[in-house]
Amino acid sequence: MSRSERLRLFVAVYPEAEVAERSAAALHALPLPEHRPTPHEQIHLTVLFIGDVDARHLGEITESAHRSASGLPAFTLTPQRLITLPERGPARLIALETNAPAQLLEFRSRLVRRLAHRTRARSNDRFRPHFTLARFNAPTTGVRVNEPIELPTILVSAAHLMASTLHPSGAVHRSIERIEFAAQ
Repeated sequence: MSRSERLRLFVAVYPEAEVAERSAAALHALPLPEHRPTPHEQIHLTVLFIGDVDARHLGEITESAHRSASGLPAFTLTPQRLITLPERGPARLIALETNAPAQLLEFRSRLVRRLAHRTRARSNDRFRPHFTLARFNAPTTGVRVNEPIELPTILVSAAHLMASTLHPSGAVHRSIERIEFAAQ
């Protein structure tokens, strides 16, 4: 890495391949306008988008991510429904919404305190745990999805510090560091 290299970073959790595939397959039953499905291997829940940072700070960021997970046990996410987001205005994406277990909220809160550039008094007040399954080709009005779904629970034993590179064809993600939670 060059001294001036910039990295676009985020912390995410990934579902098992089966859950990603079954979630994506559920979209086929819905009457959706033109959309771009998220590749199965890129389906993730963003715990915190860190943003564009100087590569020189990667070691500090990695250490902060590990410290944020320290002492937190592995947890499960329960898939609840397929939804369109944002809730107000034209829809931009369709997602699999999950519950928000205390361990996930604590991990996010610790990450925000350590890594967020601009923090709110309550870091989880607008956090809505979800896995993006597809993006609409254009913001879409008149389409609202709120469909219950039955999928296996998702065991989260680790999170990942990820780098995202934007290309005309879409983002490419690569894992920088695996961040383990304590065994249940």
